[in-house]
Amino acid sequence: MSVAGFKKQFYKASQMVSERVGGAEGTKLDDDFKELERKADITSKALLEVMGKTSEYLQPNPATRAKLTMLNTVSKIRGQVNSPGYPQPEGLLGESMTKYGREMGEDTNFGGALLVVGEAMKRMAEVKDALDIDVKQNFIDPLQAVADKDVKDIQHHLKKLEGRRLDYD
Repeated sequence: MSVAGFKKQFYKASQMVSERVGGAEGTKLDDDFKELERKADITSKALLEVMGKTSEYLQPNPATRAKLTMLNTVSKIRGQVNSPGYPQPEGLLGESMTKYGREMGEDTNFGGALLVVGEAMKRMAEVKDALDIDVKQNFIDPLQAVADKDVKDIQHHLKKLEGRRLDYD
């Protein structure tokens, strides 16, 4: 670093120390600038979170599903009726979109779009939850009952049949 660059960094550091410690007053920022800075910060956070939730929506985490399946099993063993449901990725994405849409304000184009799409994603999550519950109650549970009761009975009777066949041969 050149001597001039070193001096510049030294003066910046001394100015910052005098503002923080000495109570010296720095340059006041305009209210419009502060508002733009706030909007830029919210936009940055929104983009990062929406990108993360979108990738989770497109490729859900199987480890989370396994964990929630285990929690559902534990709650059934304990006798709890309401087990924690799987948080749908659409719902998580919709919640983050509406959160940042409200922070940006409905009057902005991006904020308004985030609110509209976020609400739609949350409705999709509700519909998907209803579908999951319906499929579990009307398809998976009856199949499980058949597997638990009827298939065991059939296997038991097949063993008896084989034993009796051997007896009578």
